[in-house]
Amino acid sequence: MDPTIPPSYDGATTPNRSPGLPSYSRRSSGVPPRRAWTEHEFHLASRGSKPPWATLKVLSRSPSPSQLPTFLEGDKITGTFIFNLEKGENITCVRAVAKGQVIPGPTDRDALTFLEVASTLWSKENGDPRNPDSSCGKLCGHYEWPFTLEIPAAVTLAATNHFRAGTFHLPQSYLERRFPTSIQYFLVVHIDRSRFRVNSRVETNFAYVPATRPPPPSALRQLAYQQNTSLLGPEADPQGWEQFPSFTVRGTVFSTRRVETTCHFSLAKPLCYTRGSPIPCAMTMSSTDSQALDLLSAPRAIFVHLRRRLKPIQPASKRNGIFDANADLSADPAENIVAASWWPSLGGAPPDIVLGPSQRLSRRRLDGEIQLPTSLKPSSRMAHFAVEYTVEVLPFKAPAFTSADSDPLLQQRVEIVTMFPSDCPRPRAYAPPQYNVAQEEARDNNYFNADGLSRVWRT
Repeated sequence: MDPTIPPSYDGATTPNRSPGLPSYSRRSSGVPPRRAWTEHEFHLASRGSKPPWATLKVLSRSPSPSQLPTFLEGDKITGTFIFNLEKGENITCVRAVAKGQVIPGPTDRDALTFLEVASTLWSKENGDPRNPDSSCGKLCGHYEWPFTLEIPAAVTLAATNHFRAGTFHLPQSYLERRFPTSIQYFLVVHIDRSRFRVNSRVETNFAYVPATRPPPPSALRQLAYQQNTSLLGPEADPQGWEQFPSFTVRGTVFSTRRVETTCHFSLAKPLCYTRGSPIPCAMTMSSTDSQALDLLSAPRAIFVHLRRRLKPIQPASKRNGIFDANADLSADPAENIVAASWWPSLGGAPPDIVLGPSQRLSRRRLDGEIQLPTSLKPSSRMAHFAVEYTVEVLPFKAPAFTSADSDPLLQQRVEIVTMFPSDCPRPRAYAPPQYNVAQEEARDNNYFNADGLSRVWRT
């Protein structure tokens, strides 16, 4: 095996996404280059100090042999299985199997196997390659069997009593201490013996990362990234922003005066973002009560969060009904992942509008961004398991202001992907340090690193 040669990739495209979201693209050609692949070894040894009698070697993208093997979508699992048998063994078959499962709890009971790719390395019918004339049916000595397993980008599952049939892209390995359901991948070499004898196996978990990209941003946003200039707002770059219908913030100031503020919120298009990059936001606010507007337009008063919803697999005894893979999870419980940072727009506030002799509509404009952690799990669905993200405007909080709202004022589903758009400048952050809340939020997000897959793949 030459660890400098990466496996090839046969390309894949994504199916249509839900309405209102862009169709993010899978990688169209080639895998990200690496100068060297890491070789991992896993052994079976007899009792005592004898050397291993079975060894599994596998190449992966992992930076260290001590870490789990890691594969990016499009990679082939390439390895070698080695026997060192000091005496004859009644072995009937040697098989390499790559398997993916959704596991609902701490054990693999009721696990859903969505992927199983196998290759027979040797069977008794092939005879002993070291001794073709042997008729004893036993293997003895040194053997090496190279193998390659091709992992598909997507799988098609038949309908069951708990989910509808469909084609699903393989999800990223998923393991969090606070959440019972996990996505796990295994590489196993089964060593089957004759009847009444105990079989053996060499196995390891491996990490899998899907290769998904967002569509490119608008030409004006790309130019701003390339030239390191300020982003243009929704008015100057309408193609680069998703502008949502206005909403009204209602409440009471100083416990005496009811106020209303009209808000226009915008998100950068397309609504598909690479983990580790910022999501640009914009907010324009207007009110006839300038004092209340000053309170509500303070950067710390605006609460916009990226939120996550999870649809776990329930144990068989608790499953009820059929889960639709395209189901809307917006009514499910959500957890805040990271908050947006806000600051007064460098372009200044829009001019006030005179409504009458003694009435004026004051306006404020703020720029913002949501800095995505590199360790975010990408959006995914597999049978009756789902990871979904939304950007939500939550009720405002300000000194001397009591909000009349308790539910989110605006909710927009977004996709989180693992790679940057092709042939585009990298997104850059614009939040001034004094307004950046990402570091404060990061301390609460350490659990994201549970599976060690915090890499943003770059090409």
